[in-house]
Amino acid sequence: MKSKYPASHLLRQFLLFALTVLFLLTLIRAAYGLWQFPKLSQADRVLPWFVEGLRYDVALVGLICFIPVVVGSLLSMLSKTRALAKFMISAFLLSGLLLVLVMELITPWFLQTQGLRPDVALLGQIEHPAAVLATVFSEQSIPLSVASFLCVLILVTFWGRMEMRRFLKYRLSVPSALSLSIVGGMVCILAIRSSSDMSRPGLSPLDSLISEDAIVNDLTMNTTYKLLYSIVQPSPVTVPLDASGLPVQFDE
Repeated sequence: MKSKYPASHLLRQFLLFALTVLFLLTLIRAAYGLWQFPKLSQADRVLPWFVEGLRYDVALVGLICFIPVVVGSLLSMLSKTRALAKFMISAFLLSGLLLVLVMELITPWFLQTQGLRPDVALLGQIEHPAAVLATVFSEQSIPLSVASFLCVLILVTFWGRMEMRRFLKYRLSVPSALSLSIVGGMVCILAIRSSSDMSRPGLSPLDSLISEDAIVNDLTMNTTYKLLYSIVQPSPVTVPLDASGLPVQFDE
């Protein structure tokens, strides 16, 4: 019976998370691409739109995985901290996937009412979240119920694929854990920056400005990346609200 695991045991979990998130965000972006296809095709920006979108998706994976890859790998090489590593890695990956699903779930309503993806500034403008949720559910009860069911199904499937009973049942070998922590951390940094040239600025929402249409530019990013970036670099966004604190809808 094995008393140690190789680095591939832990690497499998991170690859599973990365492929799951990238696949889901690509499908969602394809749906948005069909919605905005006339604008994209007219400006000949279909391919750049998908390429830039993939950069944001990869950067998001790097953001979520950086701490569990670096710290989790180091904790997993010791028997005393193996259980802590298992909890931290699984918590980061599951909560990260949940955040991605929830943010993409609420995005269509914000696109319909405000014409852009939500960020911290926009969410902070909403004074009565309960009233907003009630309004959204009353307006989109069937689509929201179906989408919520799919989100739960994705989370349950991902949990099953992680094989928690087998995950980190034994500790990682010290060379494997150190190698994964160092190399994996560097890969995450490259993914976040989306550039190997450290002298150049890293990826930012400014890179999403690929056309003259604001909606197309905003859809280039994913909502979770925009949210996390707005926490680090807040930008003032004024959202018109009605008397109840709900965003004012506009006619498309």
